[in-house]
Amino acid sequence: MKYVKYLGKFPSLEGRYYIVTGANSGLGFDTSLYLAYKGANVILACRNLSKAEAAKEKILKEVPNAKLFIEQYDQASFQSIEEFVHRVSFTYPKIDGLLCNAGVYFPKQDYKTSDGYELTFGTNYLGTYKLLFSLKEKLNQDFSRVVIVTSLTATLSSKKIDIDECHKLSRNKIYGYSKYCLNRLCAELISKDNHITFNLVHPGIASTNIISSTQTGLPHWFQVLGHKFLTLFTHSSSKASLILLDGLLNNQHSQYIVPRGLFGISGYPKIKKIPKFSNRPIIEKTNILINSK
Repeated sequence: MKYVKYLGKFPSLEGRYYIVTGANSGLGFDTSLYLAYKGANVILACRNLSKAEAAKEKILKEVPNAKLFIEQYDQASFQSIEEFVHRVSFTYPKIDGLLCNAGVYFPKQDYKTSDGYELTFGTNYLGTYKLLFSLKEKLNQDFSRVVIVTSLTATLSSKKIDIDECHKLSRNKIYGYSKYCLNRLCAELISKDNHITFNLVHPGIASTNIISSTQTGLPHWFQVLGHKFLTLFTHSSSKASLILLDGLLNNQHSQYIVPRGLFGISGYPKIKKIPKFSNRPIIEKTNILINSK
């Protein structure tokens, strides 16, 4: 396994419990592998159970004594999120950390969540929001750490449009906007909550399967070329995942963790103070949007 030397900087995680959403591939998979290697109990929160089982078997080949638990979790369905939170709250003794990693990029035209929201925004932002606030009591009780995965595209997103107008954006722009909303949410939660530690991370540009998912609306030729480009010119998922792991395990809090390389595209983790993304509150706006349907 790569980066064993880097992993040595962290203590044993024996007895600790971590939830990783979207754990069956990409950044979620590699972060789960690292947590398992350090001895943690890892809850693999995945939409596709067969892919989750395959990911579990792959981790076990690397870490034979890994403690892995699969839970079905569809971030595009509020009902699935509520059922997941119910199971987790009564099945596991505590939650030491939550990695909010699951998301979609450029889905097929007019795809929506189970609750009728545009799929990218509904999954990436509203689904994460729903999970955080549904699980909040458990997280508070355990003095947990939450890591929210954002993106470089969030910095390029429109700052003038508000969440009740996001349907006006193109599919290409709404991904960045969904991540921008996560930035705003994280900053607001940091200012409001004294029990839960929040860190925001962006992994740079990593070679993952985000543009070759079966859900994507991108042409097949673009998926093939895009994947080859990511493989050749960006850092690997296994390296990018060190940034997510650092967000979960470092001793600092209320931080923004990014790649240390040029323009934050790639590299090992670098810790920065979390910037103020917006002075406009977003929690109240989100509650109004969710309750409007």
